[in-house]
Amino acid sequence: MSNRSIAPDSWRPRGIANLEPAAWTALRHEGSTSVVAGPGAGKSEFLAQRAAYLLETGLCKPTKQILAISFKTDAAANLAVRVRKRVPPELAGRFTSLTFDAFTKSLVDRFLAAIPQRLRPTRPYDIVFHARRQVETELTRIRDLARPDWKEHLASFSPQSFEIFDVGGYRLPTDFPTSIKTPEDFAIYHWLHAQLYGTGTSKLTFITLNRLAELIVRANPKIARAIRATYPYVFVDEFQDTSFAQYDFLLSTFGHGGTNITAVGDHKQRIMGWAGARQDAFEQFENDFQAQRVNLLFNFRSSPELVRVQHFVAETLDPHSPQIQSQTTGQLDRDVVQVWRSTSKAIEVQRLAQWISTDMTGRRKKPSDYVLLVRQKADEFEEELQSVFLAEGLSLRNESRAVGKTNVQDLMVDAAASIAIAALRLAIGQRSPAAWVTLSKIFYVIRGQTKKMSYGVPLPIEIWKIS
Repeated sequence: MSNRSIAPDSWRPRGIANLEPAAWTALRHEGSTSVVAGPGAGKSEFLAQRAAYLLETGLCKPTKQILAISFKTDAAANLAVRVRKRVPPELAGRFTSLTFDAFTKSLVDRFLAAIPQRLRPTRPYDIVFHARRQVETELTRIRDLARPDWKEHLASFSPQSFEIFDVGGYRLPTDFPTSIKTPEDFAIYHWLHAQLYGTGTSKLTFITLNRLAELIVRANPKIARAIRATYPYVFVDEFQDTSFAQYDFLLSTFGHGGTNITAVGDHKQRIMGWAGARQDAFEQFENDFQAQRVNLLFNFRSSPELVRVQHFVAETLDPHSPQIQSQTTGQLDRDVVQVWRSTSKAIEVQRLAQWISTDMTGRRKKPSDYVLLVRQKADEFEEELQSVFLAEGLSLRNESRAVGKTNVQDLMVDAAASIAIAALRLAIGQRSPAAWVTLSKIFYVIRGQTKKMSYGVPLPIEIWKIS
């Protein structure tokens, strides 16, 4: 492909036949856009196409970059892969796809010296995750330090929501601790002070990193201007799950003009309220960024029958929910939704394994075509299902299983982990074209060469936890 820019009116989608009319409207909109898209609407594909459009038309000028922010590592990796498949390497290199936590951590790491001394972490620092009991212990310690007339107020803080809502919604002052005037100021200062200086090495949560990153861009206008100059276009996926802390960071960093933000998601799929997600994320975004709302109306994943079921559920959540149009043909000659009732857990597990095995054989599907969604405690479900599924010749992969400080779902898309697994497979003499391709790609990168490669590998049935 030529390096010459394509005229916007002449640009066509890459890798797909076309976009729906509403997607064209959102893709070409010059300002910030709020794209509401339900399940199967192709949200990731739309963002990949918009990236290709901005890069290939030169609207995102050379030396400038596009920043895509996702909530999970696998989503960020998936979007980066889509863009690399649709544009030449020299353009794909200007597309940065990160999680919220990775982006805010990178700012703290890069500009740590710009943080006021009393709030500056050690270098290096550790990432920690607090259990409820740890939060309770720390709040009790803070209350014991407080002056008598503040103790009752401090006792009202909930260990479950203190960091998510109270710390997450708090803009750090540059003059801590002289700015302490309220019980909230006192509690948050001592909470952060314990993370920063409680031990030899700072032990920070991702919410603390978010607050420090927001402080960096708010207190250092030159840094904020440099970030906005680098990323004139920003994508935010699954926007309905944006927390108060994350939205506040976006507003401080990109809310002063000069940046076009494309927020994509579906308020009916909001499941992260317990983790601090805003209930009004889209409405607040549209007000603060003067964003135009666009509803995507096509569903590229679900059959017409399933779309009708989805619309029935959607209308109970939002009576004004638009009618979605399925773009697929039905694959089942029977009900697309069934409700099973079992008299015991053992019978349920046996029935489920037998049904999947029979359906897989009858329709010639792969294990990776099936997913089991559980509300919580996926590890317990894995233990109960494993032996029964193995008896039917089925394998399971628990996407929620913890591996150190991460989980299988994130580990499977981690670049270092993929390289290590590929090397191990080849080292033990296992014939694996996918492993060979993975390692070959790395050698091409190391040698400064490029080569197009694609492959698909059947994966086992996944267990996903939903909240």
